Amino acid sequence: MRKSTAKSDGIQNFEKRAQLIQTWRTKLSCFEKLAESWVYIRVRSKDYRPISIHPDNPCGRLIPIQRVKKTDKIEGFPDLSEAIRKIKDAEPPNFYKPGNAKPELRIQASLIRYALMNGLRLHGLFNDFSDVFDELIFVTDELRAGSIRPDIIALGGRQGRYFPVFIELKVDRKLKRVTEQLTNAKETMNNADGCFLNLLANATGKPKSDISIDNPKLFIIWSPSPSGKEDEDVTEVKANGFIVGEYDPSTQQTVRSR
Repeated sequence: MRKSTAKSDGIQNFEKRAQLIQTWRTKLSCFEKLAESWVYIRVRSKDYRPISIHPDNPCGRLIPIQRVKKTDKIEGFPDLSEAIRKIKDAEPPNFYKPGNAKPELRIQASLIRYALMNGLRLHGLFNDFSDVFDELIFVTDELRAGSIRPDIIALGGRQGRYFPVFIELKVDRKLKRVTEQLTNAKETMNNADGCFLNLLANATGKPKSDISIDNPKLFIIWSPSPSGKEDEDVTEVKANGFIVGEYDPSTQQTVRSR
């Protein structure tokens, strides 16, 4: 019974977010300027929340200039224009210093910033993936559906046809948990009927007729192997249809693992 409820929650989340993201997309030129200043408006299931994408505070909270308590933070707003206005009342994005700024969040924040400053196009950061996609378009991040929450959801494209791409970012090279998360994300999407398709179309502007959710891609991105060699389990997950990439922090590029 609990599993069924989780799926229902996930579908409801898709429906609400698809509606909000349609409005979000109309402000892309504004978001490019905000990204230059290290700020991102995250679309959630009920509202829009301004967050930091600064490396010192990746995917972290913004702190209001006028605050009553030290713990005060800028929350979400059902109106997108209000969320944008509130950014003017916030301290600089790197004002708040999280005690546990995970490297994965820095990668996530840098990918989001790149997408916002390049018309949502992510493929300029991805080398050696032309056999999988020639386009990779940012859709959203942290989309909770039941018990799972992919770090980034994108829309891949190849020769004019499009498909969902679930991206999970990790620094350690532990595959079991990552593959479980991505597989659960795929299953949740398959139970969402047309809701997820609406989300992809509304976020990217691509016609639904050009998008198929029948063959989603599951993409693991992590840091380069210390040994420089590919583990046997990586070869195995690739054989099972996963895409595996390595993120190079020095160049901010994702490359195919060796």
